[in-house]
Amino acid sequence: MTVATIAQAAEPGDTVTVSKAQQVTIVSNDSLLHVDVKGTENRPDYHYEATLRNTDGNYESSSVGSLFNFSIAGKLNKPRRQPRYDSEFHFFIGFNGATGSNGQVKTNLSSGANIGSYIDWGVHPWRNGHRFSVGFGVEWKNYRMTSRRQFVKADNGSTTVEPLGDAVDPKFSRIKTFGLIFPIMYTYEKRDWGFSLGAIIDCNSHSSIKTRYRLDGKKYKQTAKDLHHNTATVDLMATVITPLVNFYVKYNPCEVLDTDYGPKFHSLSFGIML
Repeated sequence: MTVATIAQAAEPGDTVTVSKAQQVTIVSNDSLLHVDVKGTENRPDYHYEATLRNTDGNYESSSVGSLFNFSIAGKLNKPRRQPRYDSEFHFFIGFNGATGSNGQVKTNLSSGANIGSYIDWGVHPWRNGHRFSVGFGVEWKNYRMTSRRQFVKADNGSTTVEPLGDAVDPKFSRIKTFGLIFPIMYTYEKRDWGFSLGAIIDCNSHSSIKTRYRLDGKKYKQTAKDLHHNTATVDLMATVITPLVNFYVKYNPCEVLDTDYGPKFHSLSFGIML
């Protein structure tokens, strides 16, 4: 690495540092010091000249070029402190499935979906990578079965899992929930790598069933809504932060449906967050 440093004797604090210069020419004699810098790693067309002359014991200096393409020692090289307050927008998409049902609700994790977005407001109390935040957003969760079983809502409002007949060609049977989310998170990030941990309060406002299958060459669709879902649950979430994309995993230890009206199961989600 080529480094050129130009210092004026009359002003010892005025120092310019050029890193990885492509060409540096220095001309010196008893009365002249001339430095010519051409090109840098990021600016091959850059040109800077500085001249120091000794005329009858008096020093005269001149320079041509822009200092903004250089690192000025003691000023521009200082790391920037993070702002104390900020706001961020997040979008996440991934897979979702049921767990903790003792085999009653057998969903296909790769077929279920988890989609949502939220905006948060954060504080950096020490301005060094630690961040505490609260947010607000929306989220959809899809619990999907592709086997010969289906979700059914009875006339009394109860939701059960029932078998499909042998002659039926199943497509899917799913439960979908939608609601508002309120994330409360702690994040640590340094040089675009980090992690976050926290909880998401789910205020579920909608739930529905959709089942599709074929029978005797005909397509059938069955739907139902208002499944007596639990209106308030909590997701535990962790994310891994990388320079390209973030990865998240969420687990909800609460029951998705009111167990007086439906089967017992929790939710597990994972995917990417932007």
